[in-house]
Amino acid sequence: MSKKTEFQALDLISAYSEKKKNPSHLELSQIFPNPTQPRLIGREDTTDLLPSMERLGLIEPILVRKDKGKFLIVAGERRYRAAIKLGWKEIPAIITDANEDVCYEMSLAENEKRKNLNPWEVGKAIQFLRKEKRKTAEEVSELLGYSGRYVKQLSSIARLDQKSVMELMISGKPLSVKNLEELLKRKENRGGETISPRVGSGTNRISINFGKLSGKVRDNFLKELGLLKKKYGINE
Repeated sequence: MSKKTEFQALDLISAYSEKKKNPSHLELSQIFPNPTQPRLIGREDTTDLLPSMERLGLIEPILVRKDKGKFLIVAGERRYRAAIKLGWKEIPAIITDANEDVCYEMSLAENEKRKNLNPWEVGKAIQFLRKEKRKTAEEVSELLGYSGRYVKQLSSIARLDQKSVMELMISGKPLSVKNLEELLKRKENRGGETISPRVGSGTNRISINFGKLSGKVRDNFLKELGLLKKKYGINE
């Protein structure tokens, strides 16, 4: 199967954009949130949407797929929840006939394009695609437009549990890759190693005396050191 066929979500985003001008209008009672959507934190927070939707209506329709006589949300769950709070009876929606797997990829790509997901949520979504949907790291990289290294970073962050991530957020620290990696290290009782290269860490240096090493041992050591530097992104 080609990557073009495998990742139809990329074409689906374009189709979604083209259909915005003529959406259907669905009753809210027919629509349900998707339990497997990538967004895990803040799904029910609509505070920022209510004023504009009340004043201007819904500028951008939600995206749904039909499933056993009802409609599951692919993109736009917060808009849907805001519409309920505003007492609307129906909402503009685009109906896609794409299958469940493609819709999940679409939801992930759409949310990430809008920067609606924090790195941990993206990591959990990548983990789901890798383990449950058998996607390769290269395929996920193509879908999100990320390097293979960054996909690996996010996959590692996904080992954190949601409670720990919420505690970090409540503490006032942003859910950045750096902060999440540091939290993961503490949780796993690891030392100074890090998944991603540290910026400005040149002050921490190690001096090694090769004087007592034989030529062969020294060469093997330097070879292994080179591999470690490559693994952890150390350029010095």
